[in-house]
Amino acid sequence: MSKRIRNIFISICVLLVLTGCWNRREVNDLLIAAGMGVDKVDEGYLVTVQVVDPGEITAKKGSGHAPVTIYSETGETIFAALRKMTTVAARKIYFSHLSMFIVGEETAKTEGIANVTEFLYRDHELRADYFIAIARHSTAKEILEGLTTIENIPAHKLFTSLEMSSRFFAATETYKIDDLVSDLVTEGKSPAITGIQYIGDKEKANKKENLEVTEPYAQLEYKGIAVFRGDKLVGWLDEDESKGYNYITGKTKGTVKAISCPEEDGELSIELVRTISKVQVEQKDESFQILIKVEAEGNVGEVLCRRIDLTKVDTISQLEDLTEKNIEDKVNKALAKANLLKSDFIGLGMDINRASPSTWKRYKEGWGERLSSIPITVKASVKLSNTGKTDGSFLEKIKE
Repeated sequence: MSKRIRNIFISICVLLVLTGCWNRREVNDLLIAAGMGVDKVDEGYLVTVQVVDPGEITAKKGSGHAPVTIYSETGETIFAALRKMTTVAARKIYFSHLSMFIVGEETAKTEGIANVTEFLYRDHELRADYFIAIARHSTAKEILEGLTTIENIPAHKLFTSLEMSSRFFAATETYKIDDLVSDLVTEGKSPAITGIQYIGDKEKANKKENLEVTEPYAQLEYKGIAVFRGDKLVGWLDEDESKGYNYITGKTKGTVKAISCPEEDGELSIELVRTISKVQVEQKDESFQILIKVEAEGNVGEVLCRRIDLTKVDTISQLEDLTEKNIEDKVNKALAKANLLKSDFIGLGMDINRASPSTWKRYKEGWGERLSSIPITVKASVKLSNTGKTDGSFLEKIKE
């Protein structure tokens, strides 16, 4: 066989493999899912999907219809409920652009979160970049039914809101399916997932009138972090505890904290722009202790003190000390909640296992019960590098 014929033969074989869109799906045959939620019911699972109406989103002048449509169905399994949904939906629902997955609070408590997420981890259509949240004081269906302002697609609004708040406010965190599976199968680490709830009149959340006022009757806000033992929800972290948890795990990207003026009434706002945390396991003979170190850099963002001189090194040192104590206080609150709930959502056991597998093997039995007996030292270090445009405050110059 000549070289030319051989090359032609190889080219034909390659072209046969690269046959283009043999498995293509026409847009007109699909419904794009933006959000999905699961609640446990007597019949099995109630699955709710928030589907985008492309015409309402792209139209320069809307028809007055809602930009999304909600489909709900029950089934013995989540997969079965989704397939049953084709009996009411006009087309097959496509999940590759999913933004949010919501689990109802009661479902997370009684059923657990593993069963309701196994399908998501297995299905090849789903990417792993959507966020997971727990519906607080609500069902997943109620959360997805709400209409939101600013963003036409409620699920996309929830996605961007969580992304922004986790970046600039330390009391929330983004959480994805890979994070969940890792926490469920890793020894010494339990899941901790941001919660979402309604504020205002929940009954009006899915009414068009909720979008026709400057201050909506009902709004969704991220509130607290749900703590799990195994795969079941056992409690919630409040704002301070959530911040402390994120300081320990290094998930705090930036935040603002208020501290008291050093020598007078009033407060200052300190903006933390960078935080680094480290958990050290220090062994001593047959025992060990844990040192949690949090290093932070920040700026003075607001001064409500009338007598303060930010040009003095001693003043800056005082503010750094106050900020360090503030961080340490929140970290200790998170540790106290871990002891109370007997859940290592912080991952201390995981750190012990990494540092010394033999030590973890001795202590892992009944680890949740043992948490409160582990000696833990918390040390924060803060460096303030910027005081803004002025060294003091114009408040001290206000005429009486």
